[in-house]
Formats: sequence, C-alpha cells, structure tokens
Amino acid sequence: MSEVLPTSAGPVCRHLDLSTGHLPLAERDACELYLSSGGTAGRSCLGGPYGWMIYVPTEAEDVPQDVSPELAALMVRAREQNCHYIHFDRDGSIDETLPFYD
Repeated sequence: MSEVLPTSAGPVCRHLDLSTGHLPLAERDACELYLSSGGTAGRSCLGGPYGWMIYVPTEAEDVPQDVSPELAALMVRAREQNCHYIHFDRDGSIDETLPFYD
C-alpha cells in the first residue's frame, strides 16, 4: 500500500471511485444497518444519501472475516491501485471488468 501523502492541509489518501452497483446488495444492506444502528452492527462505513465509503485495510489479512468475497475482491483491486478507501456512489464510475449488481 502506498504511504499517506503529507500536505500542508494534512494527509491525503487515495480512493477507488465506483458505482454503488458494484457493491453486492447484502453489503449495501450491511452499510445501511451500520448507519442506522449508530455503528453497532453491519459494515463499517461512512455514508450519505448517495452511497458509502469503505476503508480498505493495508494488509489482506486485516480484512474483516464477515466481508463478502465480492467486496474482498474489490478491496484487492483498491490495494493494487494504492487506494485507502472505496467510494461507492450512485453516480460513480462503472468498471466493465467488474461484476455489477444493480
């Protein structure tokens, strides 16, 4: 994983920008559960009205055990591109080489 880049405004991290359609429905539900439960259940994420941002652990062995194989594969893709997060946005990029669930 690439290092976090220091700037005068603070650290800068990269993110992989994808359509929410690349996130399996069960993972979307887990993100919504996390947000509605106040962070006590579901998939850890930041969220808003149009999608979610999910942290990508630096090491594959640090990926939570309950992550779906599909999300784990997206995390591998993000790490290959030196990204610290995956941003799933309803208007995000569609990658024709990745599964699409929407």
